[in-house]
Amino acid sequence: MKKFFSLILRLWKLLKPFHVDFYIQLVGTIVQQAINVFTIYLSARVLDSIVHRQFYFAGEIVLFVLISTLIRIYISYLSDSHSQNKLEFTIQQYLEEYSFKKIFKLNISQYTEDHSAIKEQVINRGENAVETIITTLVLTLLPTFTQILFAIIAISFYSKTVALWSLISLIFVIIWTNYFAKYHRQFLRKDIENSDRQRKIRMESFQHLSLIKTLGAEDLYLERYLANRQEMRDYKKFVYNMSLRHGNKRVAFFNTSRAVSSLVVVYLAYLGSLSVGSIYAIWSYISEANGQITNIIQAIRQLPIRFAELEKYLDVIDKEPLFKEDGKKINLTGDINITNLTFSYPHGDSKLFENISLLIPQGKTTAFVGISGSGKSTITRLLIRAYDYSDGSIKIGNNELKTIDAKFLRQHIGYVEQHVDLFDDTIGENILAGVKKSDRVDSEKLLETIAKQARIDQFYHRLGEKKFDTVVGERGIKLSGGERQRVGIARAIIKDPEILIFDEATSSLDSENEKYVMEAIHDVSQGKTTIIIAHRLSTVRNADKIIVMDKGHVVGEGTHEELMQTSPVYQNLVAHQLS
Repeated sequence: MKKFFSLILRLWKLLKPFHVDFYIQLVGTIVQQAINVFTIYLSARVLDSIVHRQFYFAGEIVLFVLISTLIRIYISYLSDSHSQNKLEFTIQQYLEEYSFKKIFKLNISQYTEDHSAIKEQVINRGENAVETIITTLVLTLLPTFTQILFAIIAISFYSKTVALWSLISLIFVIIWTNYFAKYHRQFLRKDIENSDRQRKIRMESFQHLSLIKTLGAEDLYLERYLANRQEMRDYKKFVYNMSLRHGNKRVAFFNTSRAVSSLVVVYLAYLGSLSVGSIYAIWSYISEANGQITNIIQAIRQLPIRFAELEKYLDVIDKEPLFKEDGKKINLTGDINITNLTFSYPHGDSKLFENISLLIPQGKTTAFVGISGSGKSTITRLLIRAYDYSDGSIKIGNNELKTIDAKFLRQHIGYVEQHVDLFDDTIGENILAGVKKSDRVDSEKLLETIAKQARIDQFYHRLGEKKFDTVVGERGIKLSGGERQRVGIARAIIKDPEILIFDEATSSLDSENEKYVMEAIHDVSQGKTTIIIAHRLSTVRNADKIIVMDKGHVVGEGTHEELMQTSPVYQNLVAHQLS
């Protein structure tokens, strides 16, 4: 129960913008149920008047019943309209926006913690769960419990015994249901996790259909998808049947409770304690109360599932950034000076760097070389604040990196990595993806110039007349590797950044595409602070400065010619073509 109320409280805080609408809905529900109870009371008075042949006020009462019914119908219409327009439709849109904002506040490094397919499923199901929970609580359970409460109060005026029995039955089923829901939740959560694993394989297969076909691995992926499916299906049946058996027991209990109430009413009528109108009123109120039991049972059977999904959703949404990304917005001018830097990954045990120091001069091209795992790419990830550091210093000019606003920093750094990620959109939109809205019009005018700088114009012949309006497909599948890299370079330079980073930007390209990409890098990096991470000698030999790294240490600095004389590690890399 404590966990249930904790989730309700968290949900209440999450939906703070809708609190007034919830209050309006509550008032509408109470008014409707009050009118309904009063209408039954008036109908009972009419029935007693007919039995005793006292018609003096019967006509007026019937007219009042009719008016009350019409008012209730009108209020019900207003309540339903308010629910749809202010709650059901609006909450879903609010949650989608809220989820995006919360996810975007996480640090870059945190996006790799969970598989994207699972994360998307958890968020989608969580958003739907919130809407279902609100609909169930506000539009089903709230009216139902209000109606039952009013009915019990009304019954107490006729028979306290019947009212007390109805109240005890209701309290008992609530306690019983809560106990079962608490016990059942662990099985529901495991069932959801089983489904997530299956959906992950399915989604991943659809994302890589071309690769699977190319590898001839259709049977393998189908086998992976079907593996343990029968076991998972049996577990799902087990969870469902557990809920079904409990639901049937509850129905049996309430039918018994209704029968007992009916027997008491018959006995009281036999003793002459109740008039015909009173009997009608009690049975109507009992029918009103018991008639809602099905709604309660269905809601209670569904809510544990939705709360299990809500719990997983909140686990994702409540995740806080590992470090704050806000800070100063300054010109990124000056040398990049790394001093006594010690760093280990957030969940790592060993230190990747320990007390390393190096200088990246402003306006020059600096290349990092070293075997895989030596820490080259981690330097660039730190520079874009994908990770934070606690020991040592990284300064751009006189400003400590961690004091600079991360979003502003990334907007002024052009970053191209080994596998350029493209949206399923046009080439033009992919190039303009990082441009601020206020700069978009001016940037669109530069597309042709930027395309020539990035050597995109060299594959215009493949694009036809559409050129920048050519849709590149999912993750840029319609373009070759070299073409994707050039679009990535265009996307990086169209912002006119102060710093350019090319992280293994040519390592997966053939020699011809490497030539085009390196020409583009050479042209766009003139006068800018440029950092190149590479393995190939042809990529780095003309750099103004080369920094050699080995196992998290700087083991050499200088030009190509200087390092060939002074650095055995560099000599060995060159001998193996920096591979």
